[in-house]
Amino acid sequence: MSTSRPARWGAAVLLAGITASACGAEPASLAAAPGSTTSSSTPSGEPTPAREALRWDEEHLTGSDGTFTWDVTVPRATGPAVAGEVNRRVTASADHVVEAAAATVLDGDPPRLLTGEGTVTTDDGRTVQVLLEFVDSTEGTAHPTTSVTTVVLDVEREEPVVLSDVFADPRAAFEELAPVVEEVADAAGEPVTDAEGLAPQEVNWAAWQSGEDGITFWFQDQQLGGHGTRQYLVPWERVEHLLTPGARELLAPV
Repeated sequence: MSTSRPARWGAAVLLAGITASACGAEPASLAAAPGSTTSSSTPSGEPTPAREALRWDEEHLTGSDGTFTWDVTVPRATGPAVAGEVNRRVTASADHVVEAAAATVLDGDPPRLLTGEGTVTTDDGRTVQVLLEFVDSTEGTAHPTTSVTTVVLDVEREEPVVLSDVFADPRAAFEELAPVVEEVADAAGEPVTDAEGLAPQEVNWAAWQSGEDGITFWFQDQQLGGHGTRQYLVPWERVEHLLTPGARELLAPV
């Protein structure tokens, strides 16, 4: 069952990009595994007890502020200790989007509704990854604005995986990945017309998820030129050599 409560304000968010799927495009294929137990070996070679699996439910973060109303459904984890950190990070990511939208509302604005839906894309015992997709609609406008935030959490460390953990040299990685994204975008019939959106700055690459086929990056509405936000999958063979050893162990297929 889900519950309802106002979103918490002022929460710090780590690893949240404000982007979404391209206009009408299907989301990129991401690894989606249910919670599972994992085991490892002690120095003596004896297996350690299997880690308890996370269990998933959902919760509604709802509220209103003047003409602005929000209703965001987020996944809610229960089970081992890491569940608390997962929930805190996911809620903080949703709160960040709500807070940013509310800050742009002016007195006398028409009614505005922000809805969101969270999906657990990966829960493989190494990472928990959550994708949050939003639709921001203002009465009387031609179309809504869609956006995405992502959360990637290292289960063992109970800490977020940030881009400086993922890439040995983030700036060099972004410079190398930019033409790859342009190539993938061209193949999809969606050429990049604003290359500044791929500049080697972390904010441009902050929304990402790893999966069986590679790493998917999301880009904000207008970020790469034209209306509509986009997402592109960079295959492992084009990105794995840029990863830190720890990121390969944590993210690459096993």
